[in-house]
Amino acid sequence: MYRSMLFLHWKQIRVVLIPLVIAAFGLPLLSVQGMGNLGGAITLEPVAVLHAAQGWLTLYPILAAAVGIILALSAWNWDHQLNHVYALSLPVSRSRYAMGKMGGGAVLALLPVGAFWVGALVASAAVHLPAGLHTYPNGLTLRFLLAVMVSYATVFALAAGTIRTTVIVLSAVFLYFVVGGAVESYLGVFFPFFQHTDVVGNTLTFLGSFGPFTVFAGSWMLIDV
Repeated sequence: MYRSMLFLHWKQIRVVLIPLVIAAFGLPLLSVQGMGNLGGAITLEPVAVLHAAQGWLTLYPILAAAVGIILALSAWNWDHQLNHVYALSLPVSRSRYAMGKMGGGAVLALLPVGAFWVGALVASAAVHLPAGLHTYPNGLTLRFLLAVMVSYATVFALAAGTIRTTVIVLSAVFLYFVVGGAVESYLGVFFPFFQHTDVVGNTLTFLGSFGPFTVFAGSWMLIDV
């Protein structure tokens, strides 16, 4: 049964998963472009290297979250399309069925994570760094894996209900961050109070201070001291 669910999930996700695998492989390489043996000029100043690498930091957690969310939504896609008839017709408990489905998605998550690890290793081997700086492909890949699994488990639990509920929750979160960013950017022009109201930053700091979502905070540096 597990292999059947894994195969069904692969059929559902393969068109989207392949670009995610390519993106996961290419992101570490893009973050070190212009450094050393990748074809660009060798950067001699450690501060300049760290500044160049920091420009890509936000894309790492965004990609990890995207992988987890897409895998979670696709895991329940055919169940919602068939009104859960397939699941109810199986001679297994609901909990065992859900665990098998979740395990299948976790296995598929290893494809982009593995591609990310290979990309990080290639980028680390190809880059030329000044003294005092080092690459951390294994640590960054572990953080990427944990972030994928946290987002996957969270959305998987939501998607087990209804698509409508999942869309409402995700849309509400998205609008919260969009409106929060607009508060400081636009209302701050007319109301000085909002110039110091960092809604998005304070929310991310709160989520990153405890619990499983701390994996999205902290350092996502491939290159560091």
